[in-house]
Amino acid sequence: MQAGPYPERRIPLGKIEPSIPARYYFDPRHYERELEVFWYRMWVMAGREEEVAEPRDYKLLRIGPQGIVLLRDLDGQLRAFHNTCRHRGSILCTEERGRIPGRRLVCPYHAWTYDLDGKLVATPRQLETPDFDRRSYSLFEVAIDTWGGFLFVNLAGQKATPLSEALGGIPERFKNYGFENLRVGKRIIVDVKANWKLLFENFCECFHCPVVHPELCEIVTAYRDGGAWGIRSDEAGNLLKELRPMYDPRAATLTMDGTALIPPFRGLGEDERRTLYVAQTFRPNLFLNVHPDYVNTHQMLPTGPESVRMIYDWLFEPESMQLPSFNLDHYVALWDLTNRQDARNCEWQQEGLHCRELAHGNFVRQEMGCHEFNQWVLQALGEL
Repeated sequence: MQAGPYPERRIPLGKIEPSIPARYYFDPRHYERELEVFWYRMWVMAGREEEVAEPRDYKLLRIGPQGIVLLRDLDGQLRAFHNTCRHRGSILCTEERGRIPGRRLVCPYHAWTYDLDGKLVATPRQLETPDFDRRSYSLFEVAIDTWGGFLFVNLAGQKATPLSEALGGIPERFKNYGFENLRVGKRIIVDVKANWKLLFENFCECFHCPVVHPELCEIVTAYRDGGAWGIRSDEAGNLLKELRPMYDPRAATLTMDGTALIPPFRGLGEDERRTLYVAQTFRPNLFLNVHPDYVNTHQMLPTGPESVRMIYDWLFEPESMQLPSFNLDHYVALWDLTNRQDARNCEWQQEGLHCRELAHGNFVRQEMGCHEFNQWVLQALGEL
């Protein structure tokens, strides 16, 4: 399975475990290998449906050096293609997002013209030759699908496995939250000078939280004790009883002071309303911070062996954003600060990994999620 949710009850590490080799976080040749395995063959979160809401709307996506155009055709059907003309390789769409003028895609170089289903329909001023068949020059198709208002693409095209298989039990887990009804209230884009795997590992553990995120720990009090969520051990390494996640008793959601200014999502049950924080990942590039009244998402896109673009969205019910009590800054502040703290520490880690004496990092017991992710990486690479 591509991703699947992490088990809710993990088996803690019994000993210190090594990370993948340090060079896997910066070696250019290894980066090319990972692009092929993880980013060109797996489903990748590509944005929100609202970004291409109407016929002829489009947006661009870059995965490594690959440019993708996502659009809605004249019938409103979602399509995705490589942003590459079949003539001599020029890009077709030059702006990051917009509406296609007219009814067709026209190459800005020599004006080869495509229907919005990708078929080549015109080659203006071209002298006809008997060997030229327009049917052989359609745009290169990329698989596209949706869940919960999220767009997903797979560069494997027709060879892609169904998105539902990659999602596993995630849709069922969040069925009451109505993700498909949420809209982006705020988007922040940050380019981080760190390998994509470091950002993923950082999201998988909160061992760092007491040091790096004191503000977060004020609300999520379970993180104060060594960053462990639901586990503890004595000095001999024996596990103590499992702890339930704990929050500041005054908190109603995750904001700087724990206060909520809008109602919980309409479809939630009583237990879900009381659950202030659910974290979820979809490998390789989506992180979800789910709260009773809003969702903070992280979309991760690799830009090089030692760089990654992080796109942070804050999602709300549209009706809530219209309430007089709604204050966007109130909801953005905590995760914006936390995300920037994480980016800074990942950049420091990226720099330190170049140490010629360091063969690999090491995971302690609270970092079991990182170890699981590393095992998944090695398995996908055929090294486990």
